[in-house]
Amino acid sequence: MKESIADFGARVGASRQTLYRIIGGAQAPKPALARRIVEATGGAVSFEALYKGRSVSGGAGGEVIGFSGGGEGAPLNQERVRICLAIVVDHLAPKDRPDPPDDAVAIAAEAVVNTYIALSAVTTRQGPDRLRQALRPVLEEILREYAATPPPAAVLDRGADLATQIYFQSSEFGQANTPTG
Repeated sequence: MKESIADFGARVGASRQTLYRIIGGAQAPKPALARRIVEATGGAVSFEALYKGRSVSGGAGGEVIGFSGGGEGAPLNQERVRICLAIVVDHLAPKDRPDPPDDAVAIAAEAVVNTYIALSAVTTRQGPDRLRQALRPVLEEILREYAATPPPAAVLDRGADLATQIYFQSSEFGQANTPTG
């Protein structure tokens, strides 16, 4: 039996209108909704599909599902960090301001990865908490630069949380959906 769009919307916490705008490409889902859609479909609808063709994917439909690496104890994947940063910056930045250039987001992702590596070398902590710690100041700087007003601390904390969730959940789905053999 096919599930109606209204029933699916109720399951993921979105209205039919919002889902139709997302399906039609008129609207990108907020990161939390994107995560719920990916989870509700068991990965059949990917982050890549939800953000395809938008600046958050680097213009080439950037991969999220199927990346290798990530997870605790593994080095960060800089491209995945770039995509997560781009999604969150797109979500948090004022819509009346121009988007940061793709190269600025790529440099910010490199800064996050280098900060993560440096902090991990000094202490033994790795994984989501360390990534969140590395993301927050970079998010603050890029949003301050391109949003024209410094974002509140709570917004920065939530943005770092969302980027971290997207990074590690896309890793989990990538591993679950990677063909074997």
